[in-house]
Amino acid sequence: MTAGEDIRPPLRLVPGLGWASGPSTVDRNRRGPDLIDLIRLVGRRPGDPADSATGCEVVVFETLCVPEPLRTPAYALALGDDGGHGGAGVGALRHTRYFVHEAALHACVGDEAVMADQLDVLADRGDVPVRLVSFAAGHVGVLRSSFAVPAGRRQVEVLDRIALDVPSSRAEFRRWAAHYRSR
Repeated sequence: MTAGEDIRPPLRLVPGLGWASGPSTVDRNRRGPDLIDLIRLVGRRPGDPADSATGCEVVVFETLCVPEPLRTPAYALALGDDGGHGGAGVGALRHTRYFVHEAALHACVGDEAVMADQLDVLADRGDVPVRLVSFAAGHVGVLRSSFAVPAGRRQVEVLDRIALDVPSSRAEFRRWAAHYRSR
């Protein structure tokens, strides 16, 4: 090998997933979708221009915690995420819809103040929609675990059908924030 030779593996097209050079962080240690995974899911290589002015919409569903780009610093720290996020929404993608399962509201991360602040942030998000999937929706097989997929997939159709609308989700996030503050 010469001094200037690139030793990185070449990107290859993974059927149904897009471009990949190896296992992602999600594949090695599940902590939530990474930005590079989202790019791979929509089939673009880093640096490629978007297909259109709006690009491709990505849908993120989390079952037991708040999606990484929406986490407050205190919530991220309580989860053990020392990735240096500067605050909720720093990594949020403009063309992303987020769905959070109600189980994430019951799984107390940090103390009551951390949870209350995190839920207030979810309720106040105006830049990206965050919708709640309640326990009342029942068990749906395609929603067994967290995922990030391009819009139009079967899982997204199910989420759109069973999740609360954005205003109802915001009301639930606020109700749960008040619940944590009153403890």
